[in-house]
Amino acid sequence: MSQGLTAKPGYRCQTEDTSVEADVYLFNRLRQLTQQERVILASAQDRNTRRLCLTGIEWRYPEAPLEEIRDRFARAVLSEQFPPHFQPIGLDKTMWVQDSISLAQTLHPIFEAADLPYYISGGVASSIHGEARSTRDLDLVIQIQEDQVEALVTALRSAGFYCPDGAVEEVKSFRSKLLNITHTETIANADLYVMEPSPFSQSQMARRRLLPLDGQAGFWLISAEDLILQKLLWRRNSTSEKQWRDILGVLKVQTTLLDYAYLLEWAEQLRILDALNQALLEAG
Repeated sequence: MSQGLTAKPGYRCQTEDTSVEADVYLFNRLRQLTQQERVILASAQDRNTRRLCLTGIEWRYPEAPLEEIRDRFARAVLSEQFPPHFQPIGLDKTMWVQDSISLAQTLHPIFEAADLPYYISGGVASSIHGEARSTRDLDLVIQIQEDQVEALVTALRSAGFYCPDGAVEEVKSFRSKLLNITHTETIANADLYVMEPSPFSQSQMARRRLLPLDGQAGFWLISAEDLILQKLLWRRNSTSEKQWRDILGVLKVQTTLLDYAYLLEWAEQLRILDALNQALLEAG
């Protein structure tokens, strides 16, 4: 292995069929990219996945009208998150392959106009802070009061988003902390999570960062440290290899940029210190 690209004992590759040398080399290259370049990489991967899905449907149903292709594509990309009574509109195929980062840019001015603090988390945040991967939907955490929900839903619907009535009522009464929305033209999907009133949740919102995008509308992004901690919490109740791979990817890319004192302090408070130490070992 090249000098400076050695792996420490306990290092774990992202996939079983990748050699240690290849894995270390890949993340060395990713660390050399700017954040803007990682955003472009993540966006391209997301779009290419959707294009491949669309191409497969067109190949399988060569005689189908465009409306049928659109509806089959919508059900394929949304899968179990296909909303009841959802009806996509439009026949421009270039709109159907919008990536989740573009969706975040679309939603940003809506939340800003409503004066609602939010940040992007989940797979999109993992792709920006760490290793790029495709993701089916966009995860946002929003800080919202009960009397603000109606105005937000009105703004989302005016912008072309489908918001299920039942789910809206659940969120308005705070019986639910999740609102799933789908854009009717691009078939892009997002999960809006109402922020929990906990000290850790408040810390996450306070440490979010505005991500500018080269003259385009940016969006608020969870910090790398808080993303690692959040994914460790999610994984505590599951054995998701995807979550663990995301955690290792962020650690491998961010390395010296992380606030390790913050990570250790909150990991101890959240009782996930053993899991964090294991992730640090496997990330080298």
